Amino acid sequence: MELGRRRFIQGVGALGGMAAATTFGLPAIAAAAKDVKKGVKVPGAPEIRKIKSGCAICPNFCGIEATVVNGVIRTIYPDAARAEFYNHGICPKGASGMFNTYDPYRLKKPLRRTNPKKGPNEDPRWVEISWEEAFSTVAARLTKLKAEDPRKLVWQHGQGKYLIQEQYCEAWTKAFGTPNMVHRTTACEAARHVADELTWAGGGILPDLKHSKLLLNFGANYYEGEQAARWLDWQTMQSIDSNGLKTIVVEPRLSGVAAKANEWVPVRPGKDVVMILAMAKVLIDAGTIDEAFLVDYTNAPQLVDATGAILKGADGNTPLVWDTVSASAKPYVQGVKPALKGSFTVDGKPVRTAFQVLADSVKDMTPEYAQEVADVPAATITRLAQTFAKEARIGETIVIDGQTLRYRPAVLYSFRGLSAKEHGVQGWRSGLILNMLVGNIDAVGGLLLGGAYGRPQYFDISKCEYPPSRADLAQSVYFPYANHHIAQTPNLTVKDPKAFGLAYQPEMQIFYGSNRPVSIPNSWQQFEGLAQTYNVVIDIVMSETAWYADIVLPDKTYLESWHWAPTRSTPEASHMAIRQPMVNPYNLEHDAFSMLWELSKRVGFRDQFAEGCNKSWGLKEVTFKPGRDYTARESVEVLWGDKAKKDFSVALEQGFIGSKKSVKSKYLSGVEDKFKGPGKAKMKLYADQLIDTYYKAEGIVKKNSLASFDLAKLRIAYAPLPTKEHAFPTPHREATDYPFFVITHKRMYRNQSGNTVNNVILNQAIGKDASTNYVQVNASAAGKLGIKSGDTVTIETRVGKIKGTAQVVQGIRPDTIAVSYHYGQWSPGYAPDAHKGTAINQVLEHHPDLISGHNSFNDTKCKLYKA
Repeated sequence: MELGRRRFIQGVGALGGMAAATTFGLPAIAAAAKDVKKGVKVPGAPEIRKIKSGCAICPNFCGIEATVVNGVIRTIYPDAARAEFYNHGICPKGASGMFNTYDPYRLKKPLRRTNPKKGPNEDPRWVEISWEEAFSTVAARLTKLKAEDPRKLVWQHGQGKYLIQEQYCEAWTKAFGTPNMVHRTTACEAARHVADELTWAGGGILPDLKHSKLLLNFGANYYEGEQAARWLDWQTMQSIDSNGLKTIVVEPRLSGVAAKANEWVPVRPGKDVVMILAMAKVLIDAGTIDEAFLVDYTNAPQLVDATGAILKGADGNTPLVWDTVSASAKPYVQGVKPALKGSFTVDGKPVRTAFQVLADSVKDMTPEYAQEVADVPAATITRLAQTFAKEARIGETIVIDGQTLRYRPAVLYSFRGLSAKEHGVQGWRSGLILNMLVGNIDAVGGLLLGGAYGRPQYFDISKCEYPPSRADLAQSVYFPYANHHIAQTPNLTVKDPKAFGLAYQPEMQIFYGSNRPVSIPNSWQQFEGLAQTYNVVIDIVMSETAWYADIVLPDKTYLESWHWAPTRSTPEASHMAIRQPMVNPYNLEHDAFSMLWELSKRVGFRDQFAEGCNKSWGLKEVTFKPGRDYTARESVEVLWGDKAKKDFSVALEQGFIGSKKSVKSKYLSGVEDKFKGPGKAKMKLYADQLIDTYYKAEGIVKKNSLASFDLAKLRIAYAPLPTKEHAFPTPHREATDYPFFVITHKRMYRNQSGNTVNNVILNQAIGKDASTNYVQVNASAAGKLGIKSGDTVTIETRVGKIKGTAQVVQGIRPDTIAVSYHYGQWSPGYAPDAHKGTAINQVLEHHPDLISGHNSFNDTKCKLYKA
């Protein structure tokens, strides 16, 4: 049966009464629920089950408890038992998450494209097919590619990672033989992660808010869209009440978190790095720095030569410091007392300590200069720096549970604010440096690290691969430190692989829970590449990516599936959890796990997949066995048995297990253990591996005559210290005729460009304002342009034009407009409400961070006028 566009939309629009089906009222349900809790069975009462699981709409992974009445999910609340370990509440998306399951626009049957032309205005002419035809069609393609060149397959996952989790995707692609497993991190937080890795060889940070007195927040909007939002929002309010925490928010827009802060500092977009470096200068000039921390924990005393490289000993590997005892260059070992500051001569050549290089580099970075660039008053910058140093209480200690610990209750924290930019790594590196200057790393009240020095390889020079082996160019000469399974979007490479030296032409892509072309800047370029490959999409709705698919496979939602669930640890606790199915209203046969298992079996690498799962998950005692199949539930039982080491009945009843962290694990197992003192590795105040990698990349570029490669741009990006150049991304330098800065942000009602756009509860029940986004413009700027709230306006960038609805506000800089980035979807397979608003990514310029590959969401400039 062929389904045209109209027939397809009519088909998915039939609700079938699943969500609304009920023969009893809410009072009866409430009364029966009380009886259920008491263990009382009432004849004729509705069947009520309480099921504990985990939310999967966003990466907060909140614990939930659902009420299922006669087979229908009626409520979703936070799991009260997890409040002690993580989330005390859930957001509107999580509370209404059942609508993703009952969504009438969901995909319910496998679909095959019959129109070979692909485009936003092309009717795919979908035909419903059986699962047998779907599996055999996809398996035949995979078998052919595996025999010819497995690299021609590109696997991309987005939110899908947080469903079955990345370990299964990694095991499947490795068993198939392709290096191209691509993630979503450059659309979110890759630059911050890579900055952490370059600085302390690990990933994952949180402020120690339970003990903090001052939180200096550069663009972490944890009242809406941060990764640890459901812990940060609660703990911030608790610490304000109980600990006197003061919060200062530095960002161009008066966000929800800025509105609740003690102070809002509206910095000019992209110029944060200059403001932070000016604050660093204030601290250095005043001597309000933690010299003992810098000497004992960081590479600040290491000697830097005229080329910018760290001076090494006779073995060519050991860094040298200036020993104040012997007045000579030596390795930092017992008996050596390193100088923190100064310039010296070694073997007739001038050298400086890394700290001195930093101090010299910020000599001209005065608060007055920062005022000119960042448009924050010099007096404010000076005051914030002085307040930060004062509240850090440099030199103080505190006793907790009998342990004497460093006490630094002031912390600078960021999420996308410093990182979603062309120079995102350097943006967050500047924040890390300011934290290091006051010595708050892994100190009580400071910035707590997750696994310091857990990945020592990130302190090494990058391999700078050329030609690249991966279609996303990760860890190649183009993006040497893109360590998170993604750098450039493969759709850009697909358009012209030879231009990047790729030795093969990608032919097939599988997308799992990913609508990446819509989620990142300059979207239409991504779709041009997508039109050139054979595409299989695993999703629950007809996304824009699915509209370009050749085969669409309907997935189950997180309320219908078995998953080993990721969780978010906090400074106080860690935990492990599962998700378990509650309903299956459309009688779907498969989820992504069973699809992967079936395809691996049909293509002939099932046992290799099973062994890969053991390796990816690090299974030791309970493992996947060769020669047999596994259901999704059985896979969760394997992981629970190996990792939780408890009976599976505990998982079914409680949904999770948690444990509190000891003082030792919180404060003494990180930098204290890995970096402190002589003879140990050091945190990278000065990221010398970047300058070393630049020189290596320069040699590769010249050897291979890569004429299109911009070495000058790479040299700026790969500076070992943040500089003022990192405050001037490409559009700021070039788009001089475009007066407004464009910034993006996230609203509580949507998650990226996924299935939450169809949620009728969010789009209608809580008010029409939730179903669309607006172009926020300052009242004074709007007045000069004759723009009023509700006017249709045009945003024009160097990429293109798009229309939106103006919202005139006071809470944004006059030179800035703000648009949230997850509205305006165009796929005909979505609900009508999903099409409302402005798809701002379509007109954002694409200038990824050359270190991490992170997309630049906050660098574009535009013109704004009434449509």
